[in-house]
Parts: sequence; C-alpha cells; structure tokens
Amino acid sequence: MNVNWRDFWFLYVAVILLAVALVVPHSIVGYAVTLVFMALTLFSPKNGLMLLLIYFPTRSFLMQVNPSLKIMGDAIIVIAFLRVLIDSRRDVKSIFKLHVFEWAFILFCAVGAVAGLITGVSLGAIVFQLRAFLVTFILFYVVRRLDVKKEDVLKFLWTTFIIAVVLCIHGIVEKISDRSMLMPQFWVDRMLSPNNRSRIYGLINNPNMLAVFLSISFMLTLYLKRLVVRASTKGILNVGMILMLGITILTYSRGTWIGLIIALVVYMILTRNWRVLVQTVILGVFATAIVYYPVVKAADAYHSQKEIENLPPDQQPEDNGDDLEPGDNGEDQGNDKEHSAASDRLNKTFSSETLEQSSQTGRLFIVKKGFEVFKDHPIIGTGFATYGDSAAKSNPSPIYKDYDITVNIYADNQYIVVITETGIIGVVLFAIFLLGMVVYLWKKRHDTVMAAPVLAVLFGILFCGLIYNIWEDKTFTAYFFMMLGAVATGIEMRRKSLL
Repeated sequence: MNVNWRDFWFLYVAVILLAVALVVPHSIVGYAVTLVFMALTLFSPKNGLMLLLIYFPTRSFLMQVNPSLKIMGDAIIVIAFLRVLIDSRRDVKSIFKLHVFEWAFILFCAVGAVAGLITGVSLGAIVFQLRAFLVTFILFYVVRRLDVKKEDVLKFLWTTFIIAVVLCIHGIVEKISDRSMLMPQFWVDRMLSPNNRSRIYGLINNPNMLAVFLSISFMLTLYLKRLVVRASTKGILNVGMILMLGITILTYSRGTWIGLIIALVVYMILTRNWRVLVQTVILGVFATAIVYYPVVKAADAYHSQKEIENLPPDQQPEDNGDDLEPGDNGEDQGNDKEHSAASDRLNKTFSSETLEQSSQTGRLFIVKKGFEVFKDHPIIGTGFATYGDSAAKSNPSPIYKDYDITVNIYADNQYIVVITETGIIGVVLFAIFLLGMVVYLWKKRHDTVMAAPVLAVLFGILFCGLIYNIWEDKTFTAYFFMMLGAVATGIEMRRKSLL
C-alpha cells in the first residue's frame, strides 16, 4: 500500500501555524490558530482529527510557550462531535446507539460525579475530572461514525511515526544537552532529583507518558511495516523503531517496559507471527548499541565539560596537551553519575528501602489509604476529585483532612482511584468498560487486521493502569479511542487482502 505525501497537507499546515504560534506567543495568535483548526475540523473532520496526533504528544510544550493553545485539543474534538451530530440529524436513533462498554463508562462517570457532589466537592472540580475522562472518550463515538478508509489509516500510521521520530530526536538533544537546549526556560530551570534528571521527559514533559506514547507508536509501526512493500521504506521504519526503543529505554520507565512486553506477547499470540519477537529483540539490541550507549556517552562528555567550565579559575585543569580524563579535576565523573542514577532506579525497584519509603509516602501508601477510604464508603465511593485523580491534584479534596493526608496526592494507580472514588458500583461499571472493549476487539479480530494491535495495546495498558492514571492521560486516550473507532468502522482490511 503506497502513500501519497500530497495527502498530508494538513500536517504541513499544522506545523506552519503552530510554529507561528510559538514564534509569536501572543494569546491572539494562539486563539487564531485554534480557530483555523476548528474550521478545518468542521469542513474535514478526518483531517481535523489528524491534527490531534500532532497536538497531544506536544501539548505540554505548546502550552508552556503559548498558554492560549491549551484549549485546542478540546475545541477540535467538540467541533468534530458536533459535525457528526449534524450529519446524523436524519437518523436520530443512531445518535444514541452505543455499545455496552460505552454506556458502562458513561454510567461510571455519572456515579463519580454524583458521589462527589454528595461528599461536598465543588462543581468546578467535578467538571474538571469529567473532562479528563470524557473529552477523548468522545473520539470513539466520532471516529466510528466517519467514513474511514484505508488511506485514512495510512495517514494515521504515518503521522504517528513522524511525530514519534520527532520526539525521539528532541529527546536525544534533551539528553545530550543536559536539558538545556530546545526546551522552554521554565523546564530548563526545573529542579529534578538525580534519578529523574537522568530520564528523558521530551516534549510531552513526562517520562512515563513519553514511554507509553513511543510504545504505542512502536506497535503501530510494526503494523505499518506489514502494509508497505518497498524494502527502502521498511528500512526507514526499522530506523524509526530503533529510535523509539532507544528513547523508551532512556525514559527508565520500568512499568511501561513491562506493558510493552505484554503488548508484544499478546500481539504475537493473536497474529501467530512469532517473528515479531525475534524482530523486536534485534531492534532492541540495535537500539541499545547505537542509541542508548552513544547518547549516554555524549551526555556524559557534555556534563563533564560543563563541570570543568564551572570550576573556579584556580581549579581549572591545565592544558598540557595530554588528554584529560573526566573526573581528573577531583569531581565525580559524569559517566559514573549517569549510570549510578540509572542503575539505582532499576536496582532499587524492590529494595527494602524503596518498599519502606513507598509504604510511608509513595504508591503503597496511596493504595493502603485508598482501601481505608473505601471501607468507609464502599457503595459509590467518595466521588471524583476526592482521591488521587487529576482534579484532586489541582483542587483541595474535602476528605484528605479526615484521613491525615497532608498533600494533594496523585495516585499513579488508576484502579485504586476507581475503587476509592466510585466504590463497588463504579468498580463493576469500570470492569464492564474494560472487559467490554476486550470482548469487542476479540470479536473484531477477523474483520480487520487493526483489531490485533489495538487489542495488544489494551492488554499492555491494563497493566499500566496499576502504575499510572492512564485513562486520564489525553495523549494515550486520544490515540487509543481513535484506533478503537477505526476498528469499529468495519474497514474492509481483511487479512487475505493484506498478507
């Protein structure tokens, strides 16, 4: 399947307009660009939605430079939703035709909202959390009602690949420059612990979410590789996948690594393509050899040079023509610091010290406290914006004082948030939502080859829910619900026509 690059005009327009909004970071410019994107979405919903593939992975960066770009993603989705409703006006019944898992998720959100109001949460905080859950969820509703064709799927896959490569290249610059180049000044000045400073945050400004995005991009590129014919194109895709794996390693996101492995295993089982494992291992070896180690070495050299330059004049090493080894000036070697930070993060994952700290203030503490709250509110929980979700992080929770929680915690565990905030009823509804999608994709696996990679991603994400508030992250959910919607359109991309 060949791609016509002239069909990617939306990508060129988006890059140019976003560049203008960044070079001239005035609110008027940001809102003007948003209006242009909204107009594009109204007249061409499919191309409008493609803009989200550019926007969400770079949203944190765009907002930091020009805050007026904050509403762009929501605006595009709302306009696409309204366009679908307008197109469905002659068939009103179809507007309310939803899958069981869709109704389950909507009811889950209703339970969380009602419970929050009962607990005394402000309406604004509840709306904040509903937005976190529902805005990108709408994409499934929208995409499955569009006339998605093979060409649209190719544009989706290639746009994802291009954005992923761009983020990888930026990540390399970030790593080598010790977070001093191609980043907003606020990010440059940000104080990070040694362990976190060794990780790549990227334009997405979160190492875990960067790893999740690159893992999804890797899975989709594996699928894209099956659709292309030219050997040169396959080679380009291989280089891109090597970059993705290399930067994923440099995020040191342990949970995402496990999630990616789960997704790959499920994908192999579904497709019965055991070569995927061999291919991934080979790509991983290349990623380690030509991305990870060279980038770390370059970062070490840059860091060591900075340390030498920052020494007082009387402590500067003399240039006598001999090669100066990093650390000869009495300072710790950058290489040692890098590997120490990275190895500490990996080696101490299950150490007694880490587990003790986690039980006092970290993830284990949050889980224990969550069950403590659940015991007091077992039926419908305490409601949205009360425990460890996006809204509770930004708004004071009315229950924290009662449970001796002194900070606005972020749970980094979607399941304990669901258990605590929505109780037994919410847990049942959320389980129907998750398992309903699994069953739906399983049934679709013979209708379109897209079902296999999406189902594999879902299994990996089911694990990631243990360590991230994954269903509140707009980058992941935007991609996932668009992929799920593409599967639901019933695209005639059967295996016999592609393999």
